[in-house]
Amino acid sequence: MEELKKNPLIQDLPETELEWLLAHSRPQDLSAGDIFVREGDPPGEYYIVLQGELQIIRREKDGKESVLGTTPVGVMGGEISLLLDEPSIFTARAILPSRLLVLDQKAFRELFANCPMLARRVFQTAAERAFGLANNLKQQEKLAAMGKLSAGLAHELNNPSAASGRAAKSLRELLPELQASAVRLNRQCLPADLLERLLVFQQEAQERAKFAGPLLPLERADREEELGRWLAGRGVEKTWKAAATFAAARVQPAELDSLLVGLPPTASQPEVLAWIEETLCASQMLVEIEESTRRISELVRSIKEYTYMDQTPLQAVDVHKGLENTLIVLGHKLHGVTLVREYDPNLPQIQAHGSDLNQVWTNLIDNAIDATGGKGEIRLITRCENSYVMVEVTDSGPGIPPEVLEHLFEPFFTTKEIGVGTGLGLDITYRIVHQHNGTIEVQSEPGRTRFIVRLPVANPGEG
Repeated sequence: MEELKKNPLIQDLPETELEWLLAHSRPQDLSAGDIFVREGDPPGEYYIVLQGELQIIRREKDGKESVLGTTPVGVMGGEISLLLDEPSIFTARAILPSRLLVLDQKAFRELFANCPMLARRVFQTAAERAFGLANNLKQQEKLAAMGKLSAGLAHELNNPSAASGRAAKSLRELLPELQASAVRLNRQCLPADLLERLLVFQQEAQERAKFAGPLLPLERADREEELGRWLAGRGVEKTWKAAATFAAARVQPAELDSLLVGLPPTASQPEVLAWIEETLCASQMLVEIEESTRRISELVRSIKEYTYMDQTPLQAVDVHKGLENTLIVLGHKLHGVTLVREYDPNLPQIQAHGSDLNQVWTNLIDNAIDATGGKGEIRLITRCENSYVMVEVTDSGPGIPPEVLEHLFEPFFTTKEIGVGTGLGLDITYRIVHQHNGTIEVQSEPGRTRFIVRLPVANPGEG
């Protein structure tokens, strides 16, 4: 009793509460490093630290442990999981040799009837911790969203930047050959009208290659084989390279035959063809660099629009643009997904916080991708319903069990493994929609899960 009276948490409790606490609890000693409760364990026991200190740990999404704080003498623990009847959201590990006063679940429930002063402190502590934890985890959720955005952007930028780098390197290596080829062509002393024809042909072929788009693999192989035979018959070296360049530019052997008509007997057909091929090759590399840099610019623009940089928090928001920018951010996860868009072409813009709404679309689409295993079908449906805009995200995954469905929007509730989900993604989604005076509902059955968001066109909430 005297030891309890020295504890700052309970030293001023009435004598009757102290006596009840002693009669319904037990002491437990821990050595340094001992774990009292582990994250993910079923609701366990309530404890008060009498001696020593415990370290409170939570596993992050990347699997690493993060220290949230410590519980020194006079601090309680375990109340949140007992009050919510949910698995422990922390690991408590002794830093020093420690002694705890422990109440089992039955005694903890009875505490509220027998120790009203201590019960008030339990509720107050639980509320403060839940608020602090929610803020902490929401920040983690935002950082995780930024991590997804960064990972998606890095993945999407990698292809065009790598392509641009390869093309620039190849172009640098080609330029000396092109210069030498131009000198050799000049030595051919070709008639002015033939030089003019070569120049016109080259420019037309460049334009044709620029706007034609890539060939199908089988068609490309057939064209290259035909051109390779033709070029070999004209004494051209590296026929495979020249054939690939002419095929990409949609050049036919008959066109080359026509082009060479009127070539003086002393002129070298291979030299003329080499100059044409190398100029076309250089042009194709420039087109690739141009296309890659255009793609990079588009990605940067999409990210800027996705985050609503340099814009006021409340603005006219194009929901379709927000959905499309979100798809770009998540593009690296969508490669195996069949994506179906059913957009209302007359959907009005809405007054909203654009970056917050994009977090809603990110959470819903990312969950849909996870539900399908990245291989199913996701439908994005929009519709104008009087003064509301409706956005539906539907996936072909296995569905959500009824016992999970009723807890789906609760904070800290997650069906993912420890360290994978915070249980706040859908809670944040719900809060953002609610702050916009909107609603969100979910309907689920095997093979079809629908998240339906409705947002007012004007006058969103500011809360």
